[in-house]
Amino acid sequence: MKMLDYLLAPVALVGLVATGWWGLYQSPQRPANLAAQLEQDANAALARNGYDWAHVRMNGQRAVLKGAAPSEDAAMAAAETVLRSQWGGGVVVGGVTVVEVAVDPGLPVSPFVWRAQKSADGHIILSGYVPSRMIASQIEAEAARLSGGLAAENRMEVAAGAPGGNWQGVARFGLGILSDLDQGEVRLTGRTLRVSGTETDPAERTRLSAQVSALAAPYRGVPLIKGLPVWTAAHTDEGLVLEGKVRSEAQRRALADAAQAHAAGDVIDRMELAPDMPDGWVVLAETGLPVFARFQTGDMGYYPAEGDAGFVIEGEAPASLIQSVKQDLTAAGSGLPATVWAYPVDVDVPEVSGVDFTKDGAAACQSAFDAVLASNPIGFDEDGTTLSRQSWPALDKLLAVSHRCAPGLLFEIGGHSDSTGNSDAEGASGKARAEAVVSYMVAAGFDPARLSALGYGPDQPARANDNSDGPVPGRLIEIRVLTRSD
Repeated sequence: MKMLDYLLAPVALVGLVATGWWGLYQSPQRPANLAAQLEQDANAALARNGYDWAHVRMNGQRAVLKGAAPSEDAAMAAAETVLRSQWGGGVVVGGVTVVEVAVDPGLPVSPFVWRAQKSADGHIILSGYVPSRMIASQIEAEAARLSGGLAAENRMEVAAGAPGGNWQGVARFGLGILSDLDQGEVRLTGRTLRVSGTETDPAERTRLSAQVSALAAPYRGVPLIKGLPVWTAAHTDEGLVLEGKVRSEAQRRALADAAQAHAAGDVIDRMELAPDMPDGWVVLAETGLPVFARFQTGDMGYYPAEGDAGFVIEGEAPASLIQSVKQDLTAAGSGLPATVWAYPVDVDVPEVSGVDFTKDGAAACQSAFDAVLASNPIGFDEDGTTLSRQSWPALDKLLAVSHRCAPGLLFEIGGHSDSTGNSDAEGASGKARAEAVVSYMVAAGFDPARLSALGYGPDQPARANDNSDGPVPGRLIEIRVLTRSD
């Protein structure tokens, strides 16, 4: 037996040496290999769990978490994900031992919008921004509880920028109101909670509207809770559907023709004749349909019940279409109340297709604004300071660009004179033009704190921004991109 031990000893020694060499130079537990593997696994875990703002650098088994965190809660949750990204953590099993949280505060989203929608079958969709994943989970659980256990569809994103006060309490209050409606939507934008929907019981409409209106400061509640409509037009998967009751065949044909002339897709006519129905609202429908037909989503209708809003348009569309339909309904002069609750959406901007907004954010943003203004000049009506309706689509493009720019950038809107009169008067005219652009952007939901207006007289014409520094004859509006340190 001893002879066998002697014979095997050299073999064992060689094996021990080989194992030691492999452990020192090739093993995943070697410090360099281990750190690389941990870093790879940690970053994969962050991506898998939705922390796309975060990344990890390893120093041995010590992780350093970096990135722009939307909230402290999000940073702590990401750190926990890193700690458990491989083998549960710890020295013995070779995982991450410590996570150093070295994140930066995320730039605030503005406007900070959260939204809940309820369909006629009781299904709830949650979307928009929330301050943390924990709050998102609590809101999702509350939605399921209020709908009798029916799971909500969760499209919410964590972001910085939620207003102070009891934001979560207001969102959950909105969910409670929504659960009592037949169908509808609650939208919390900053500190304003808007509730729209239908409720067939007049007493319930009154009660729910009063609750929303009584929302405590610093928050504000605005209700638009309607009964049954006489007539509606709605954007659906089928197309633009017209249904309800009209007084005559001529009215039915006029409404259908107005929709078909402007809708991008199919128009489905399900209207019925009812000679005893009131028809004062038809002028508003005929006036609104050419613009509403180009909305992306929404519905419009006449709600005649006492206490209701009258003629209502809701949905999503470029800001220029929302502004157009408001102006058109006001000019129609029907005498009936008309309410437009529509939310702006961005348009395509082919002029900036080559701009990389992720590199040198201020320069990219400035280049994009210049490209839009070069081919889409902003004009004014005869009074010289009212934006012309023809310029609204160009302003939609400027809005779309502003939303793609980094949220920390500021925009200085410069208005220029187009005549050679009194310098002071012309400077005032230039500022009025700049303020008109600012007002358009703010009305479309842009943060006014990021905008400023300056006026220039005829001795300071707008300059080109293509490095030539030459004046641009006739350009009345220019935009200068600033950082907060400028």
